[in-house]
Amino acid sequence: MARTRLGALLASVLLVLAPNAGAEEASPPGGGFDLPVDCAMGSLCTIQNYVDYDPGKGWKDHTCGSLSYDGHRGIDFRVPTEIEMRAGVDVVAAADGQVIFAFDGQPDVLMQDSGPGKTREERNGNWVAIDHGDDWITTYAHMLKGSIAVKKGDRVKRGDTLGLIGLSGNSDFPHLHFAVAHGTRLLDPFTGLEPSADCGAAGTSLWSAEAAAQLDYQAGGLLSAGFAAAPPSKRQMLAGIRPLAQVSAEERILVFWAASWGLLAGDRQSMMILAPDGSTFFRNERELEGNKAIWTTHFGIRRKGADLVPGEYVGLYRVRRLNGDWPKTVLSVRKTIVVR
Repeated sequence: MARTRLGALLASVLLVLAPNAGAEEASPPGGGFDLPVDCAMGSLCTIQNYVDYDPGKGWKDHTCGSLSYDGHRGIDFRVPTEIEMRAGVDVVAAADGQVIFAFDGQPDVLMQDSGPGKTREERNGNWVAIDHGDDWITTYAHMLKGSIAVKKGDRVKRGDTLGLIGLSGNSDFPHLHFAVAHGTRLLDPFTGLEPSADCGAAGTSLWSAEAAAQLDYQAGGLLSAGFAAAPPSKRQMLAGIRPLAQVSAEERILVFWAASWGLLAGDRQSMMILAPDGSTFFRNERELEGNKAIWTTHFGIRRKGADLVPGEYVGLYRVRRLNGDWPKTVLSVRKTIVVR
């Protein structure tokens, strides 16, 4: 492959490649790309961001929804928190091919701490590119440091492990950035179209039938939730908090927290804590004023002059969204804790 072509395709998985709207439609390898992650979609893994179709400063995903950001040119498969990342989630080859680039060595740090990367490797983190033949190339970015399991020149089969989901490069949450290119065109695997197309335009999916069956569009969901003996910070909630099974009544404070993604202006939050006797310990409802790619909240009670009543408390958090005249539940979670 010519050096100039490699430069165009691999300079960055975040790069907008030159549009070529008149190019002939081509079939993806092996009947379509499989999932690039080995995890249960909709529970352990979700799609945080899709390809951005908005040519201006805003963003729209392929459905004309808000699950993207300005200039995003791939699909972000995320795990809820760094706890799941450290446990290890495999990144796998989406189709048969040959590794044409593999890089490891970038640390797993939040971009808000390190600042945006300047070089290709600082932007992409630990990443792999695979040539599938017939001008099809896939890239896999932001993998965990020390996890890259292939090297340049290796032949891989679909499903072979390439590394682990990580937090390297320009990343603010643990995820895999997956991108598909055909020739010099970057394509959205959900539509087979370039980002220059109109959102909502009809296209042809590049996913295999098995992958497509696992990729229902989900507009918002829960990352994690639980009880705490003190108000957690947003950073703590997004990094991951180990489940708390019990607290002392003498603490006199009980907090329920939740982290979620993909919420929209007008979404209605319901927050409740039930006391051991079933009575309402805390209750509040709130409407979101703007779209929230990531949203964290915590609520609860601090008792003055008296210990908490011992027993099992129940925390409930629900987000509903108007769907016509009828509210649709976006997420709902129930957790318990014992006060001793």
